[in-house]
Amino acid sequence: MTSKKDFLTREEALATLGVKTATLYTYVSRGLIRSTPAQGTNRHLYARDDVERFAARGRGRLPRAVVAATSMRWGEPVVMSSITAIDASGPAYRNRPAADLALAGHAFEVVAEFLVAGQWHDAEADWPATDVPSDVQSLLDIRAGEVAPADIGHFMAMLALAMSTRGRDLHDVSSEAAMPALRTMLEVFAGSFGYLSPTGGYVARRPGERLAVHALRASGAPVTPEAVAAIDATLIILADHELAPATFAARVAASSDAGLYNCIASAISTHVGYATGAGTARVETQLFETCTPKVLTGKIKRVRDHGVALFGFNHPLYPDGDPRATLILSQAARIGTDRPDVKYILDFIDRVRDETEMTPGLAVALVALARSLDMPRGSAAALWILARTAGWCAHVVEQYAQAFMLRPRATYISSAS
Repeated sequence: MTSKKDFLTREEALATLGVKTATLYTYVSRGLIRSTPAQGTNRHLYARDDVERFAARGRGRLPRAVVAATSMRWGEPVVMSSITAIDASGPAYRNRPAADLALAGHAFEVVAEFLVAGQWHDAEADWPATDVPSDVQSLLDIRAGEVAPADIGHFMAMLALAMSTRGRDLHDVSSEAAMPALRTMLEVFAGSFGYLSPTGGYVARRPGERLAVHALRASGAPVTPEAVAAIDATLIILADHELAPATFAARVAASSDAGLYNCIASAISTHVGYATGAGTARVETQLFETCTPKVLTGKIKRVRDHGVALFGFNHPLYPDGDPRATLILSQAARIGTDRPDVKYILDFIDRVRDETEMTPGLAVALVALARSLDMPRGSAAALWILARTAGWCAHVVEQYAQAFMLRPRATYISSAS
């Protein structure tokens, strides 16, 4: 698929904005439009998203109708939430910085329960074993050897839908009622890492086994204390991030009184869209499939031209770099010290940052981490969904409690006849 470039030349930016060169430079100096040096020249390129957004705004304060119409794109809040706040240091879950939670050695289960129930328990969450419904187990069994790495997200959405059938779905639930369903989903999703392994089949959880251990073991990766700590930290830092498109999809579904499993299936289906979660597959196949210094050097121009649209560089909320990606990459560096391919990936990311001023996003960080842990292809996407399911569940429960339907207004645009 051909993607439009992430950056515009000076001439293209001036034409889009309809301003003079000095005005463009003023916008850049004020931080309104990001720019990056054009390799091999003394010229600069300008971020397409910033240019197009600024051109659409025009001058002065936007009318209320325009603010309302563009709030779904970026900017004005559309719902009230007490789950996650965002600042330059990253997300904070119910006033606790997610990075602190991730680095404190907690099991992911502890933070997942905290997100949904809103009460912190210092003790490790010893989740009881769950009974996978027989029809869901049949689906797990018959798909052995049939789930491609690029399809793991679609399969996890299918499993969520399967859990919703036969009257099992939950509507208008409290946090207490949601927790057993969340435990079942997370256990089934962790076991689904087995479809990515050489055995290609579902791996059941062992009694008392942590989800991080379960996911590693199912994937066929080595299970070490360092690896478990890295997976727990990654799952925690990824668990929620305000109203990402998939999170909003979950809330919209919940506002229509859809069941919990259906809400999670809606979220996963949105997350695996080309512009969001599918980025991990592109990073695996287009950036890091062959990891040698020579090959990776040849990828720098591709990242410069398409890094935002294709690979998730330069998260718009973090102009100085995504702290979540930084934390995950630190785990990859710690775990993969003896792996040349991981060292080459990390060096490549540093070169991209130095030469293009582009900062890595979650897709790049997750693929680097999976490589450092010797997890199979597709694991980065599965980790992202496994982690975010906890946050999606928390938002669904909160939306049920708010008891109103999310119904954005549309502005009719007459087509020429």
